[in-house]
Amino acid sequence: MKESPVYSIIIPHHNIPKLLQRLLDSIPKRDDTEIIVVDDNSSPEVVDFSHFPGSDRHDVKLILDKKGGFGGYARNLGLNIARGEWLLFADSDDYFNYCIGDILDEFADAPADVIYFKGNSVDTDTYVQEYRSRHVNQLIDLFEKDRIKAETRLRYEFGEPWCKLIRHSLVKDNNIRFEERSIHNDTAFSYLVGYYARKIAVDKRALYCITVRDGSVSREISESKKLERIENFGNSSRFFLQHNIPMVEKRHFRQLYLCRKENTETFNAGVNILLSLGFTKKEIDKGLRNERIELLKERVKDNVKKILYRMLKQYSVDGYIVIRE
Repeated sequence: MKESPVYSIIIPHHNIPKLLQRLLDSIPKRDDTEIIVVDDNSSPEVVDFSHFPGSDRHDVKLILDKKGGFGGYARNLGLNIARGEWLLFADSDDYFNYCIGDILDEFADAPADVIYFKGNSVDTDTYVQEYRSRHVNQLIDLFEKDRIKAETRLRYEFGEPWCKLIRHSLVKDNNIRFEERSIHNDTAFSYLVGYYARKIAVDKRALYCITVRDGSVSREISESKKLERIENFGNSSRFFLQHNIPMVEKRHFRQLYLCRKENTETFNAGVNILLSLGFTKKEIDKGLRNERIELLKERVKDNVKKILYRMLKQYSVDGYIVIRE
């Protein structure tokens, strides 16, 4: 490997060694690339540390940490030792697509600070197509039709770190770090990268595959994680307002409204979090009213779709629609 690699790929890992091996197998061995795997307190009952994935590769650096600080903490440990001019992030249950080799060949001297890529999504076991790449793909398609709108949304709305090639100096010079929380640790990192990037670019190739699996962090939402969501998106809303960014973040109000219906204690704690972030009681009440209206509208739309589906089903024979005269 070169003394100063062009690319650093940072991967947090916890208790899924077979999936981590799949990810590593999807990354070509290159002299210009270092792979940093940060194990976040995996169990020796699950992981064979004497044969840890990647330990047989010269381009892989392993950090075995016992703190148990979640994904943001692990990514920050990776950032501490990354030497590449460009950063790529991957979750250990996902993997890169075959085009990664071509992309690494082409972008070493790219003039942009961030390059956004499309992705695809599958079930981790069946490889049946899933939904998790839809949002970034829609934004990249929008880039050709309405560049200003698409660029704003890519910079500030696309909150995950994957499907992005990020110039390392941008992160280092502006001291951008991941939040060390159990969920949404990447939200602030992503919009700060977008805020400080002078120039961005898009590429329509699907660089990365995002998987869906039972037991992943995004599927397990406890009461404490609901409060983290409220704080996280409340902070985003405040950042956009303070920096005159034309983005409206309302997910903190949506989560708070749902908490009011599900758990009074969590709801009251969520209100206190927003008050501590500078929201007024009037703003919170208005946000809750708006979410109530939005949810009612969504329910009406869903009911209309169900009625239309039933009507179409009544006029179908053997899977074909029968048009009645």
